[in-house]
Amino acid sequence: MYRAPPEEATPPMPFELAHVWEWFAQLNRKRQGMAVNPIASTEILAWQARHGIAIEPFEHQLLDQLDALFLSHQHAAG
Repeated sequence: MYRAPPEEATPPMPFELAHVWEWFAQLNRKRQGMAVNPIASTEILAWQARHGIAIEPFEHQLLDQLDALFLSHQHAAG
């Protein structure tokens, strides 16, 4: 189970990247299946089309990095 770090250890969210975090949270809620697997590029493309959003390459990289961190944490906790 995910445990957030103590509040004092959590750096503030940069305003310029808050939208990427929100996108990741939306995509993360759509994971399917029993196992926690990476968010597929096809799922990100479908999400973009559904919401009419054009993700810049650096934002896609950030989503991939957030996903990798999430998966790493999930596997360490499991």
